[in-house]
Amino acid sequence: MYHYTDLPAFPTQVIGSYGTPGWLFVVREAMKRGELGSVDINEVFDDATMLAIMEQEEAGLDVISDGEMRRFNFLVGFYDYMQGVEAVPWERQLGYPGPDMIDAFIVREPIQAPQGLGLVEELEFARRRTQRHLLTPLGGPVTFAFRINPGEVYGDKREIAWALVPLLNKELKDVVAAGATHIQVDEPSAIDDFVPLADFVDMFNAMVDGVNATIGLHICFGNFLGRPAVAHRTYEHIAPWFGKLDADILHLEFANRGMWQADIFARYARDDQFLSAGVVDVKARAVESPAIIVERTRELLKHNDAQRLWLSSDCGYSMTARHVARDKLRALVQAAHILRAEV
Repeated sequence: MYHYTDLPAFPTQVIGSYGTPGWLFVVREAMKRGELGSVDINEVFDDATMLAIMEQEEAGLDVISDGEMRRFNFLVGFYDYMQGVEAVPWERQLGYPGPDMIDAFIVREPIQAPQGLGLVEELEFARRRTQRHLLTPLGGPVTFAFRINPGEVYGDKREIAWALVPLLNKELKDVVAAGATHIQVDEPSAIDDFVPLADFVDMFNAMVDGVNATIGLHICFGNFLGRPAVAHRTYEHIAPWFGKLDADILHLEFANRGMWQADIFARYARDDQFLSAGVVDVKARAVESPAIIVERTRELLKHNDAQRLWLSSDCGYSMTARHVARDKLRALVQAAHILRAEV
């Protein structure tokens, strides 16, 4: 249920991740070599999280996150919490990096997560360090299943996704009990067709069933080292299902697509749903001026109600240099101030 009552027009938010500090890459390599103890590791990720929170606050965002600093990739780190899956080597080891060079897994026994997925710990740390509205992101069942080979335990990825739903639902209920008020489910793989859209809708609704928070759903076209993962980036096939989703806010990608389909939300969403529109291109290294972001937003306003429009980036900033992410967030906030003065 949408709970916000104190936000200005054109609320600004981050889509989960913030730009990773350069020194954190050095630390991660040292971790792989076994050079850090548990105290060292906790200190490093605490510091990185506090830095991400501080810079989002300084930029002036209305809704922030912990920057996902404790995660490797918005998704991959969660598999460490899962029992029954085993990492497998990349099938392609040579050549230019691509989306197929992300950790992949195979099922060896029914998937469980007896200790949860770590969201509660992330939230509790972040809540002690900010008074801003706080976003809690988590991948959805289809996107988690995308990276898992069913092995001999499940018949296909659809079965894997359904097996993950109760684990994810429990995690969301636990983090809401710990104080989370805004959940965002990340489902870029919903664009793919290995799970029928009717099943995707049912899975999403089951994942958020009974979760007493504002529910957002982020559907983008992937971002691997600044490149889209999908060749034909359209929402036309999934948009007719928008109104059937138990989502309060739909987060959609527009900036990297030249604001194509700016009317897609208005054509298919329910009257009680909000659009968080990607008006900042995280796949481009250049920093947009506030004027460009305002121009993009005006294109959306030709079709969408200003009172139901949030402003965000297309995706998270995990693949963006930290200083670029910082400047893009500042430009986004400045654009929002310009737009607020006009309405």
